Amino acid sequence: MGFTLPPEFELSYAAEPVIDLYSFGPWRIPAGLLDEMHSRAARLVEDPRVSEWTVDSQRGFREPHNGIATTLDGMLGFLLGSCAVRSGYWGEMVFAVTDPFRSSELTPSRPRWNFVRGQDGRWRPPGWALMETAGTDRDRREVALAMLRECVDVFAGFEPIEARRAALAKLIDDRAVDEAEHEWDLTAPIEEFADRWGDFADSEIVDVLPELSGPVGYLTWAADGFVAIHRTLAGAVGGDKVATAIARLLLAAGVKFAPSALVASLGIDLLTAVEAQMQELAGDFDTNEWKDATVRWLVRAAIDGHLAHCRTWLDMARRLDGASYGVPNRAQTRYGNQSSSVPVHDFEESLRSMVTRRRVINSIAKAHAIGDGDTLLIGDEPEPHEVAALSIVGQPELKAAIIGAAESGGAAIRLLIAGPAGTGKGVAVDMVADAFRGVGAVEPTRWLPAAMFADRSVGASIELLRREVDACAGKRVLVVDGLDELLTSSEVDNSVGRELLRLLDEHKGLDVIALCSENGHRAVYDANPALAREFRTAVTYDLDEPTFADLFRRKVVRLGGTVDDETVAAAGTRLAGIRPFRNLRNGHLVSAFANDAVTAARARTDNTAATVTADDLPTDVAGAASEIGDPMGELDALVGLDSIKEEVRLLRAEAAAFELRREAGIVVRPPTRHLAFLGNPGTGKTTVARLLARIYSSVGMLSSGHLVEVSRADLIGRYIGQTAPMVRAAVERALGGVLFIDEAYALTPPDSYRDFGHEAVATLVKLMEDHRNDLMVIVAGYGDEMVRFLASNPGLESRFARQLEFPDYSNAELVTIFEAMIVESGLVLADGVVDRVTGTVGRMKRGNGFGNARAMRHLIDSILGQQAIRLTSSDAKPDVDELRLVRVEDVRYAAPERDEPSTGLYL
Repeated sequence: MGFTLPPEFELSYAAEPVIDLYSFGPWRIPAGLLDEMHSRAARLVEDPRVSEWTVDSQRGFREPHNGIATTLDGMLGFLLGSCAVRSGYWGEMVFAVTDPFRSSELTPSRPRWNFVRGQDGRWRPPGWALMETAGTDRDRREVALAMLRECVDVFAGFEPIEARRAALAKLIDDRAVDEAEHEWDLTAPIEEFADRWGDFADSEIVDVLPELSGPVGYLTWAADGFVAIHRTLAGAVGGDKVATAIARLLLAAGVKFAPSALVASLGIDLLTAVEAQMQELAGDFDTNEWKDATVRWLVRAAIDGHLAHCRTWLDMARRLDGASYGVPNRAQTRYGNQSSSVPVHDFEESLRSMVTRRRVINSIAKAHAIGDGDTLLIGDEPEPHEVAALSIVGQPELKAAIIGAAESGGAAIRLLIAGPAGTGKGVAVDMVADAFRGVGAVEPTRWLPAAMFADRSVGASIELLRREVDACAGKRVLVVDGLDELLTSSEVDNSVGRELLRLLDEHKGLDVIALCSENGHRAVYDANPALAREFRTAVTYDLDEPTFADLFRRKVVRLGGTVDDETVAAAGTRLAGIRPFRNLRNGHLVSAFANDAVTAARARTDNTAATVTADDLPTDVAGAASEIGDPMGELDALVGLDSIKEEVRLLRAEAAAFELRREAGIVVRPPTRHLAFLGNPGTGKTTVARLLARIYSSVGMLSSGHLVEVSRADLIGRYIGQTAPMVRAAVERALGGVLFIDEAYALTPPDSYRDFGHEAVATLVKLMEDHRNDLMVIVAGYGDEMVRFLASNPGLESRFARQLEFPDYSNAELVTIFEAMIVESGLVLADGVVDRVTGTVGRMKRGNGFGNARAMRHLIDSILGQQAIRLTSSDAKPDVDELRLVRVEDVRYAAPERDEPSTGLYL
């Protein structure tokens, strides 16, 4: 079938008015929005309050040279993110808002694919242009600050930057109401503004606008993100160790030596490893070879289902590239504003070529090959391993449906295929789309994912459906991916179903294939029986042992290897015993299993045409980083939490006893899986949840034992129809493990009748029941708020009957946690530091929202900052021991004075 884009990234490769900011995702630009934003900008440029202002340094823009156009241009780049990846067919068009103000003759912005841009970090609020034009005049500065705030509103309505725009607006508003800071803004030198404003911003703002932390702070933030995503991606598909990955990235960026400021993020040991790798690789390092290898690695990861992680990797790599190359000054890439060594463009081109790639297959050969699995390709004689590449193994209903379509006498294809992932649905689409339109060239199929309807009204949804049908009628096959989801998960479902039925009747020759999830054909019938009757239905099923064996043999042959019957039988047995991991099941599981087996055989024999033996069969093909060690031992090693540890021991014992009874054939009600964690942030809730996932997996209650952490933003959409698919996607990612919902009470706030929180909860409750055998849901949050949340839905309280209360850590426990974090960071404490920290902890304000272990992390961040100042203030270069050493004078942390709850994820 080739590579199929996940629905959430369909827009990324659509030749439509779409901007794809990797940190946000693809977003369709509403008609007229860019023109409206430009009109707002033009009104500010011509505002009479600044019409007489002028300064020579802004000659790059058309008159009037009053600083407004310069500020808007810089502010837009800032809001898009410093060195952040911006792509999409209209990725260039966003600067059509400000480009008309430039005096130079620029090529007009236009829709195009070959445009991947990342803004540098030159502009930091409040910028220089308005203040430079205002000069030292207090009245003018008052006007300049007011105009700065109005500039922020120019970009209202542009969703990908809305969170950053709101944070910038809050920063300006906060300074306006702070008398001392506002007075400073009226008199201070321009060159001091950026640092002063950055220091003033509270943590909530800096979390959204990390550039405010300055070049070193942004470098640390980018490095933290890159290390996290690289470990995740490399754990899933293999790849360089973190030190090697960073070393190669820095060399490609043109950085000769690893910035010492990276120690705050990497720690001294990892930074030393990076420096050693850079020295070892520098001699014969080739940037182009690195880019090619990186693209191949990322494309493979995307094909394996990790496209979202690949995009995050590229975004964080680009930011780290720019921050490292620019430090100690602004972030900027080696090749300027338009380019970077990070191969974003090459990666996108590779994916785009796979998405549009077509297979043209002999229709007669295919029609006769369905029964025995042989297929022939048009054109060149196929390689032996390509025969049977597209055949359907097993799935008798699907075979019968395709044969029926082939023998329909030229009537339109109306086929509905329902079943689990990896059971031949995609292969069937390719076969039907190509096989029965003659031997000549066939126009591509047109995919219509259910997610395309998520943010649309009834009228817009019907318009979209009509447009897609018109584009397909008599020309190509329309593939409706997720028809069951479309008809059951939004308020527009009935209208769309009725309209689709009408269009099928109107366009008698319209070929349609509808794909559904497991049991989705029943959902379609329940929603619209007349529509369901328009389709020939084929149900696919999970593979059995003989089918696993047959597919394994075919896959090995396709990969260029050989295998005997005994090994094939062993592979079938082992595959049948592997519990599914997310979408790694059935045919997808066989592909991964066979790839690993052939790779092992080649490594053993040093022969590309190796024979696979039983010793080459893999034992673990989950594709995710496996946790090693004893989770119960790790639980016991946690500081404090005695009552929680006792509860977890009880949960493990109940789960283990249930599995023993089940294996003995004793029918008994399974123990409660789902839990509610109550308590302040930083008390170990996420850590315990992750350990519980592994514990339940070790006793057979969960198949994989991974943890998926989400919050309100991951579960609730902005428009009608978005919420249910988002909840469903989160649950699907968590199948086999734990879905951890942080600050779950935020799903149903007191005014939740205004949004889709209750829809999210209702969908979650249903999915918890549907997947009760291989899913654990843990909701977490403050105690009182969680009590209200559990009472918001009749099904919640019964499903989360067991509630664990996480107490705040004592002062002594917090000091112990501090010391453990210091050891993990590779640092050493001088005499007297622990006593100083003990006193600091004792002065910390307690109450609802107290940060606990998070407060210790903030304390260490503060200490590292003070240590950095001490180390860099001396002319002598500190040795390694001094770099590790934390002295008493480095502990200058001011204890928080607020008791109100903080926001953000729990530790």
